[in-house]
Amino acid sequence: MEDTNFSEENGEPMAKKIKTEWVKSYSDKAFLMMTRMGYEKNKGLGKQNQGRLEPIIAVQQDGRKGLGLKADECQISLESWDNTSEVINLPEKFSWLTNDSLLDWSFDVLKSDIILGAPKRTIDDECLYCDPIILKNILEAKSEFDKLNDAELRRSRARSNPFETIRSSIFLNRAAVKMANIDSMCEYMFTNPKDKNGTTLLQNNELLYFADICAGPGGFSEYILYRKSWEAKGFGFTLRGPNDFKLDKFFAGSPESFHTYYGIRDDGNIFFKDNQDSFAEYVLKHCKSGVHFVMADGGFSVEGQENIQEILSKQLYLCQCLTALKILRVNGSFLCKMFDLFTPFSIGLIYLMYKCFDKISILKPNSSRPANSERYLVCKWKKPNTDSICKYLDHVNDILNESNDDVLEIVKRENIVSDQAFLDYIVNSNNEIGQNQIVGLKKIAAYCRNTQLKETKQSEIRKRCLELWGLPDKLRQAPESKTPEKLLEEILGDWNDKLLFNSLPNELNSTEHLHSNINSIYDWYFVPIGRGETNVNTYSMFLCKSKGSLFRYTSSRKWEPVGLMFEGSPKSLFYGEIVYEYTGEGRTQTRISALHIIDAIMLGGIDIRRLKLSERSRLCQKYALSLNKPYKEGNCYPIRSKCLYGLRDLNKFFNDMRSHVLKDNSTRLGLSVSFENKFFVPGGIMLFCEISHNFFSSISHSTQKLYYFDKRTRTSYYKIGMPNEIQNTLYASFRNSYQRRLLWKWTNLMQVEEQCEHRETNLLYREDITTFLCNKDKV
Repeated sequence: MEDTNFSEENGEPMAKKIKTEWVKSYSDKAFLMMTRMGYEKNKGLGKQNQGRLEPIIAVQQDGRKGLGLKADECQISLESWDNTSEVINLPEKFSWLTNDSLLDWSFDVLKSDIILGAPKRTIDDECLYCDPIILKNILEAKSEFDKLNDAELRRSRARSNPFETIRSSIFLNRAAVKMANIDSMCEYMFTNPKDKNGTTLLQNNELLYFADICAGPGGFSEYILYRKSWEAKGFGFTLRGPNDFKLDKFFAGSPESFHTYYGIRDDGNIFFKDNQDSFAEYVLKHCKSGVHFVMADGGFSVEGQENIQEILSKQLYLCQCLTALKILRVNGSFLCKMFDLFTPFSIGLIYLMYKCFDKISILKPNSSRPANSERYLVCKWKKPNTDSICKYLDHVNDILNESNDDVLEIVKRENIVSDQAFLDYIVNSNNEIGQNQIVGLKKIAAYCRNTQLKETKQSEIRKRCLELWGLPDKLRQAPESKTPEKLLEEILGDWNDKLLFNSLPNELNSTEHLHSNINSIYDWYFVPIGRGETNVNTYSMFLCKSKGSLFRYTSSRKWEPVGLMFEGSPKSLFYGEIVYEYTGEGRTQTRISALHIIDAIMLGGIDIRRLKLSERSRLCQKYALSLNKPYKEGNCYPIRSKCLYGLRDLNKFFNDMRSHVLKDNSTRLGLSVSFENKFFVPGGIMLFCEISHNFFSSISHSTQKLYYFDKRTRTSYYKIGMPNEIQNTLYASFRNSYQRRLLWKWTNLMQVEEQCEHRETNLLYREDITTFLCNKDKV
């Protein structure tokens, strides 16, 4: 459509025609009121008929163009765009800079490197770390955009950027897509961290711990949780306010295992040391060694000051790097968004990070718009003993907060220049990213001047990038709200049997009963269960629909909501119980409800029903650790997983319990459940068989090794050399072990301690079962 300011119709300028129509449409009632007040046509409104004869037209300034500039003074350009000037690499090319030297700088040595001065407000003379012509062209190209309004810029950018249609994909914003892009570029070093030998850094059932700082609304974290689900535990720190974390908008990755913390000032301002230190303390309470990686995505509006964005962002750069060093474990990694890197301050900070890690890289992902100055510092494998640099950066930050002088340099220029590998890397990076930015800026300008231009590769590039980054080619959508019955049907599939959850455990009441149910003590495990003081405490199936939406299968065979706030992960179905956990002794004792998981079918959408019992228990422990927030303020109740004991370890279990005085002055044996000095009082044990009902195991008399006996074929197998078809049917699924579960309930809660004085016919006694186990162990 043509702009009406430039076209003519019937020889009459369109602008004049529009003005005439506007006057004709003027309200008749307004003219009538003015006439009654003495107004005469073609005369002014003043007492002597002086003044304007026409209404004042509102000034409409076009963007940041000069006030009063008329559009018909401009000319449409039909210039073409040379597509060969833009180089697109899929995947991107980037390189690492390796640092093999040890970190041996002391705080006093570093402190002597600081150079103070008046605040600098220009960047056009910072040519030591880049080609001066490239810097000049970048600044000039940016200045061209002062003549364009925001709408023109957005339209031209969207048409010209070959990666624009990827947008935010399935996530809440574009930051998540950038993180997916970078993770893919770096061989998934964030979501699957490995050491220098290629061995995973996640050992012994460990969660992937990460931190996301200056990160609202949280796109980076949503990507990590999308990729890792509850197997990652995150800690978020950002400014409170409109750009805070929007966890309720995490549709792709559920946020139950993500903590937000805003520092001791409770404002999320990273510029203050006490906020940084309190956040570090909070994180290290959960993972003493530190997190596996830190992401930093800080930025703020610099509208009208784009050319000095680097200078305005210097303290943000510093505080993000400093906070990362405080919470990263050895061999941890760091990702930080930055913009221009031309000034000695920025380069000095990069140099210090280079000294703190084995490798660094400065990269520009394709998902970051080509025309902006955004880039990312990636630091890999943190070195030990970085305390001196942390202390030094704290000192620099104090100066920035308290001094009237600005910090211009934090590393001596000769130290940087003398490190030829580092200097060459920085210069090449600035020149390459700068040249590509110039091309991007010129392309947007060309698309502004010629509205007929359009990037034709957007659809093809979107498809290719999503494949490279491992993202689905679909639109973002909110999770569907389902009834418990509908969700249960979806989770269970071919297990959707109404009788599955209605079976009661087989209760033991004699050693003869124990003999008839247990063939081998090597196949059986047990968990302690609570006393069932109320109906709510009864063990049952639990279904988690969403955060804070937990349902319990009751004795009336209905799914009813649990009134307490347990932050479970959506699409979780498990067997468990709500118990009381106690702190302290006697009258000062306090108690809180806790959810204890016994076994599970699905955890956060991960199906574990066909894994063996010990593996299911391992994942339940990991799941509970991920969701539990022991230091979070508020009414969030703990989620734990029962400790799984081998039946052979029954004596050890009893020995692990300690006597506690409850609030009613009764003495009970309690079992510690956490490092928080909490315990719960068992009321019995529940036993599960790990081996399918078609097998049992025993110790060979001749080899003293464990073997497995197939009851159907009466054939014995050792684990090594067992045929695959036998291995696939050896272990019991959740349903198999659940339906054969046994319950030894201590109706007399003092029974274990006073078994000789309280012998009742409906109880098993510790001495009886111990004798039984000894005999079974000799089979």
